[in-house]
Amino acid sequence: MIFRRRKKAPYSIFQIGFNRCGTSSLAYLFEKCGYKAAHWEKGKIAVGMELARINDEPLLSYTDDYDLYTDLEKVNLWRLPKLKWRYSIFRKYLREIDEDVEQKPPIYAFKYFKKLDKQYTGSKFILNTRNVDNWIESRLKLNTNNNKIAYRSCTCGDNVHESKEELANCWRGEWEEHHASVKSYFSDRPNSLLVFNIEKDPVNKITSFFKRLELDTSFWKKRNPTTEYKNLLDNQT
Repeated sequence: MIFRRRKKAPYSIFQIGFNRCGTSSLAYLFEKCGYKAAHWEKGKIAVGMELARINDEPLLSYTDDYDLYTDLEKVNLWRLPKLKWRYSIFRKYLREIDEDVEQKPPIYAFKYFKKLDKQYTGSKFILNTRNVDNWIESRLKLNTNNNKIAYRSCTCGDNVHESKEELANCWRGEWEEHHASVKSYFSDRPNSLLVFNIEKDPVNKITSFFKRLELDTSFWKKRNPTTEYKNLLDNQT
């Protein structure tokens, strides 16, 4: 993100839901309110977290200091050799793992929430969610009428499924497993996890949970939305 940091949150905040669930909107809200938010960052944060995990180091060892971390994934790892000259963390990752990344599955670092919770005591987590069918449709739309964006990745790898139905079924299983794991882990700690449905919940659910941060709801804006929930985001004030 591009805004200047004016405040420092008293704890780290990690968005641990999937992409296409308001990740850009969350980052925009926090940054407009003066906090430093990371959104995807070309996958550099996810790669850094994966390298730290492999080396048994704190997960944020190779990451700049942020208040909010969102969209913590890196797909299409086969592209890293082409991008390593742009980003030092890619070079370090490729050098230290010393493996062929051609067939490696994507890095979904938001799934390391248990380690993050243990390593960064007092952190808060956001499980951003929505109707699973709408989420699948939103992801599939990235693969149509757009030559620059394609999202065919899943835990099995990149471009491994022969049909969009197979890919959608894989996503659905991944979604259900991850949501169940997050909710189970935080079941007795409601003050650590905010479950936020971007299609149903008002933005004041976020501001109430993070009351100490004094977030301004007027900065809740749609960012990269697909058509099926543009109006929903506009009405969540």
